[in-house]
Amino acid sequence: MHQDRVAGKLTCFDRVSFKGHLSRLYCPGGMKAFLDSQGVLLKDFGAYVKRTTGESKAHVQRLAADAGRPYVYLADNHTKARGRSKEDLAREMAEADGITEGLICMLAAVEPCGSFDIFRTRDTCRLEVVRRRRKCLHFYAYLIDPEPGFCHVRLQSWFPFGVQVWANGREWLAHRLDRRGIGYTRHANVFVRVERWGVAQRLADRLARRRWPRLADRLARVVNPHLATICRAGFGGYYWVADQVEVATDVAFGTRPALEAVPSRSRTPRRRSPPRTCCASSGASSIRPWRPR
Repeated sequence: MHQDRVAGKLTCFDRVSFKGHLSRLYCPGGMKAFLDSQGVLLKDFGAYVKRTTGESKAHVQRLAADAGRPYVYLADNHTKARGRSKEDLAREMAEADGITEGLICMLAAVEPCGSFDIFRTRDTCRLEVVRRRRKCLHFYAYLIDPEPGFCHVRLQSWFPFGVQVWANGREWLAHRLDRRGIGYTRHANVFVRVERWGVAQRLADRLARRRWPRLADRLARVVNPHLATICRAGFGGYYWVADQVEVATDVAFGTRPALEAVPSRSRTPRRRSPPRTCCASSGASSIRPWRPR
């Protein structure tokens, strides 16, 4: 209906988040079987997991030191609701230090998680492994990866070492356009101008066929120093689930008057566009298809 006013249109993945679970440890008796494979008695469980947590912390601190990047413990909550998220902090560091590839920073924060503990039953007075909620240290590795671009990996420092990999489809697409020398203009997370809209759409379509577990596995191996031991013990690697997937469509108009001529009910602007550009964007998301219980 308004095609003659449209300069270009692009449908692309937006925020994508995958959670990795060492699912065999969640099976009944799974954690106990792993402890047995490592020669760890239940009475020594506390000392063992404290040691593995310490090794995880030393590992991520070494990654930061080797890259010459900061390791920062966050005593306060850094969220969008509080005005400054961890992502905001990482982007500020990248811009201030001119980071265009590699690790930006390693952040650490105490957050809630699902984990294991030892419980003595009343009837038999025997020790058993049980699931329970707790708080523990989590590590956030923010980096600019050659493939997805700006992304982060979140590692739970306590068993069962849950991992989250966060990326942005538009960051991925921007990297591909840069490699091909195709010019574009972005405002926040919206493409308001692309020299070759058709090429950009074909590149964006590839993300639907992307082997995301391969990328997630690669990033998880970097941050989790215990993954190789768990795999060698026969408990497999991470089982990946899509925790959050957003797809958004940007519609760019040639001029602001052309956009303003469209009835307001026909467009759902997501963000205010910069001067002399105009773009309407709409999005949808689906989350959490499965989670171990």
